[in-house]
Amino acid sequence: MAEFSVLLSAKEGQTEALANVLQPLVEASQREEGAVMYDLHASGEGLFVITEKWQNQKLLDAHEATPHFTSFQRASEGLIDSVVRLPKTA
Repeated sequence: MAEFSVLLSAKEGQTEALANVLQPLVEASQREEGAVMYDLHASGEGLFVITEKWQNQKLLDAHEATPHFTSFQRASEGLIDSVVRLPKTA
């Protein structure tokens, strides 16, 4: 099982734009094979938390190669101030 959270902090003034590109990512990811949990939480201060649980690393790797994931990466350029993955991996 691959379990972790991703904390994304929006750049100043970009909270709504980041929320708009996160939503399609979350909706598509929740339908993927191997996605046990893929939940998005947001604060009013531009902090977003994605909690992920995947059946295994192979399916997580496949997720990171999907068109909706790579599209999110392109669309979020310039919107994110920082990204932290917990627990951090070596």
